[in-house]
Amino acid sequence: METAAAAGDTNGETVTEGGDSLTSPASLSSPQTAGRKLIRNVDLWAETEDFEGLLRSIHEQVSSLSGYVEQSDVSGSSIQRDSRPSRRHASITARIPADQLDSFLQVVEDQANVTERSETATDVTLQYSDLESRKKTLTTEQERIWALLEKADTLEAVIALEERLSEIRYQLESMESQLKLYDNQVDYSTVSIHISEVAVYTPTGSQSVGTRIQDGFKRNLTSVKTAVVDLFVLVASTLPIWLPAILVFAAAAAGIRYYIGRNSSGEKGKKDEKPKKKLDDLRPGGTPPGGPSDPSAK
Repeated sequence: METAAAAGDTNGETVTEGGDSLTSPASLSSPQTAGRKLIRNVDLWAETEDFEGLLRSIHEQVSSLSGYVEQSDVSGSSIQRDSRPSRRHASITARIPADQLDSFLQVVEDQANVTERSETATDVTLQYSDLESRKKTLTTEQERIWALLEKADTLEAVIALEERLSEIRYQLESMESQLKLYDNQVDYSTVSIHISEVAVYTPTGSQSVGTRIQDGFKRNLTSVKTAVVDLFVLVASTLPIWLPAILVFAAAAAGIRYYIGRNSSGEKGKKDEKPKKKLDDLRPGGTPPGGPSDPSAK
């Protein structure tokens, strides 16, 4: 997807790209742009499985191209408070020399899965030329006033000329500041990269059946792995709660078992004594064996 629109009198061009069409449009790099003052800004949305490796590579690439990182933010962590994985996100704003912009973007696209790209080019050639022309005119006027000031013979004339000189100096300083800003924006393009850590890349174009099966398998495998890790973490984190309860339950069960076993042994002993008493009652004379009336005792 590519769209281009003019941005008023700045002749700006906006290009957004998605899917598998991630090459720079010819309108931003054609010979017609040679000698023009173009401010190029690029926004990239990228995914990566190697979050730290991609960040390190981007910083190294920026430095090698004599650019600099204007802003860098990283959010998220490997583990949240509830011990569940948290995907990390990063936002990097880098200033890249304009003649190295395309090569830098190609490196990023080779190392990450770029899901969306938006590029704007603002032509400030007319504004820049107008500022230079006005600056030249004011500089010429300033030289004339200096010459008149040397010839001024009245106090009123001197005051009037000095007031005009102050106004010219203020306007010249403002113009020089604006020209320096334009030079910086033209010489160094701005690239904003929004990075997301993912387990499976988002498709950026049509996929074959085999690729879809492979991606689905990877997603399901990641879900199972996450579920197993969550279960293990849950069990380990609640160990101080359920382990004492299990120990108390086991001790109570052992005590009850011991008590029941002891009562069972006592009742069994009493049952063994009752048959003996009945056997003694059945003997002649009701005397126990070996008593005085027992013939076998003589």
